[in-house]
Amino acid sequence: MNLRVTIPVLFISTLFYSCVTFAQSSVGSAVEVSLRDGSALTLQQFAHSEANIDVDGHLNESVWSRIAPIEEMRVIDPDTLEETSHSTQVRIFYTERGIYVSFNMEQPADSIVQRISGRDNRDLDRDSVSITLDTSGQGLFAYWMTLALGDNQADGTVLPERNYTTQWDGAWYGATQQTSTGWSAEFYVPWGQMAMPREDGVRRIGVYTERKVAYLNQTWAWPAIPESSSIFMSNLPLLELEGVDVRQQWSVFPYVSSTFDEIDSDVDYKAGFDVFWRPSSNFQMTAAANPDFGSTESDNVVVNLTASETFFPEKRLFFLEGQEVFNTTPRSTGSNGKRLSIVNTRRIGARPRPPKLPAGVSLPTRERIRPADLLGAVKATGQVGSVRYGVMTAIEDESQFLAGGKKYYQDGRDFAAFRMIYEGSGNGAAYRGLGYIGSLVQHPEEDAEVHAVDFHYLTVGGRWNVDGQIIRTDTDADGAGSGIFTDIVYTPRQGIRHNFQLTYLDDTFNVNDFGFQERNDSRELWYRFEWVKSDLKIVRNFRFTPFLRYEENGKGDRTNNAFPVLNGSITLNNLDRINVGLMYFPKRYDDLNSFGHGTFATTARLNSNFSYQTNTARPVSYKFGVSTSGEFVGGDSEGANVGVTWRPQDNIALSTELSYDNRDGWLLWQESQNFTTFQADQWRFDASFEYYLTAKQQLSVNLQWVGIEAEEDEFYFLPANAITKNRDLVKTTKPIGPDDSFGLSQLNFQVRYRWQIAPLSDLFVVYTKGDNRRSALMAFDELFENSWDNPLGSQLVVKLRYRLGT
Repeated sequence: MNLRVTIPVLFISTLFYSCVTFAQSSVGSAVEVSLRDGSALTLQQFAHSEANIDVDGHLNESVWSRIAPIEEMRVIDPDTLEETSHSTQVRIFYTERGIYVSFNMEQPADSIVQRISGRDNRDLDRDSVSITLDTSGQGLFAYWMTLALGDNQADGTVLPERNYTTQWDGAWYGATQQTSTGWSAEFYVPWGQMAMPREDGVRRIGVYTERKVAYLNQTWAWPAIPESSSIFMSNLPLLELEGVDVRQQWSVFPYVSSTFDEIDSDVDYKAGFDVFWRPSSNFQMTAAANPDFGSTESDNVVVNLTASETFFPEKRLFFLEGQEVFNTTPRSTGSNGKRLSIVNTRRIGARPRPPKLPAGVSLPTRERIRPADLLGAVKATGQVGSVRYGVMTAIEDESQFLAGGKKYYQDGRDFAAFRMIYEGSGNGAAYRGLGYIGSLVQHPEEDAEVHAVDFHYLTVGGRWNVDGQIIRTDTDADGAGSGIFTDIVYTPRQGIRHNFQLTYLDDTFNVNDFGFQERNDSRELWYRFEWVKSDLKIVRNFRFTPFLRYEENGKGDRTNNAFPVLNGSITLNNLDRINVGLMYFPKRYDDLNSFGHGTFATTARLNSNFSYQTNTARPVSYKFGVSTSGEFVGGDSEGANVGVTWRPQDNIALSTELSYDNRDGWLLWQESQNFTTFQADQWRFDASFEYYLTAKQQLSVNLQWVGIEAEEDEFYFLPANAITKNRDLVKTTKPIGPDDSFGLSQLNFQVRYRWQIAPLSDLFVVYTKGDNRRSALMAFDELFENSWDNPLGSQLVVKLRYRLGT
């Protein structure tokens, strides 16, 4: 064990937790909204029948006129905290069934930006409003909901202190309307859609409201807490509510689907259901029987010929619901630049383990890439006092493979996870938590289990924020392993942030059966500095984010380093954006990309990039960029990309992007101790067309294609027994064997119609064609034609899913 990294990690962990004691906060009795300036605004309650709100975006019900507006929004992006140029009136009230929020906004008609999109699209620059509700009342977890002009919805969860994700789809209601003075929006969120601790009498929930003004490229908010601030959830004003006793809620989601496989000329019919049951505000159970996960979704095209795995996000509703309790640290979501998660639900239903085959028999590519089917899954989440918990299990079905004219079978895997965390505040802490998570994956050929303890500490005022985890793994393949990491964020003032990440993972550490890790056998120190400056005359704002990184493996080999590194972005006064980067990587030792055949030295490299993006709120926007990078054994690579987005109407969008990379000296392992460098050209083409009949009906056509022509150039040999400092790859003659030159083509084409019949009720008609294969060297047009004419997958899916319940 290398003590240079391990000792600081253990010391910092002990320092922050040796004196921590937990206490519960007291609950007040007044029914009011506590504002940060010390004033108070009474929050009104109405009987649900008396409110009689028709959620249509028109604020013409009499109840809205009886509520005093909140008019205290400030500019938070850029983080000037100035008064806003147009007024925004926010009104909030609640009933025994849910909470209502309205926005009445002034804005010149010719400046309004409406863009129709699918659900959970957060990338568009358009006029929108958002609410965040901390239903824990203690800054432990929250739900956010956004309405864009045109009735588009987006939602998700928030974890301390400002970790927003889209890992939740709720059955809430919202609508917008243009008015004579601007536009308006209405939200209705049933209490039963959100987890809340059990409370008798008065209940507290935190609130945050936000408005995006696209033509100014500004974000306004009440309370005015910019992203450059050190605190967020722990500083939200509290709504104190009486008479909120959530009734039992249940939902059943039956589905039927039909899949036509064009290649096999086969039709598969499926039916099943999901059940969501919330008997009380602090407990929810979900179950799925014969689920049809992922048949209407597809991942982006990613070319990865390295030894490191690519992470793909979860898109399946069942696993998104209640997922926040299983996200143990910011690394679980990758929000701090690194990713390490104990529970990665994309493992469930992923490609099954290959079956044992006789000598000379191999699986065809189509058989290798088929996902596993699930028999069922169950998940329960809840809260008791200061303890939140979650339990999840899923069972895969037996998989059938066809190889050499015979059928072979492989057992499915069983997944289980248990999570609990104790949270509180006080004694100088705005938030502190101590949690445990355990996971188990069982299969007749191999079992894997993980046990981990996570810790969290945020000081009052948010200057110091610490998250960390101690992990023990045990797999039949690798044996026992251990790891520990600590992430420390120091924010001395608004706009300045220091991030320290310390990591120790031994060489048998492995969470990948259920979780996700980038690598093991690592001792790493990563420092990042962030400086955000706004309210400038020459430019609108800039973000300066340099970092230093140093990593060793257990043998003392320097496996990753970056020194110095410069990254930054500038937003111009015309709202165009410039991004620049300059990265220097000294000589290091790569212990992964020989795929288990030793460690080799890489040369020092210099990478740079520049990109320019015009204001995306305009009907036509474009972007372009250039980049250079050094290769592992010498040689340089250059890249360029250009993209255009055109929105002729607010419900039509066309976008296209073309990128080209030329690689001189691309190093790839071949077999045993042999490597080859390639002269390679890569083209990537992305195009999409989106047409929205309404905000609830979408027709989209998407095409992603990557093609590579790689010609063998030079040949290298890795000495098997040389000491690390002498492990430079040795140039040699071509080994006996076939030509190493190759072509590669990846294709993803999808035509999709979606009709959101009601909240969480959808009709999908989806045609998908995909390919991902390596071939002999051929021209780009031949690569594309081969993928198009002979894909690995081509299917038409029709799926109806409807929500029944309270």
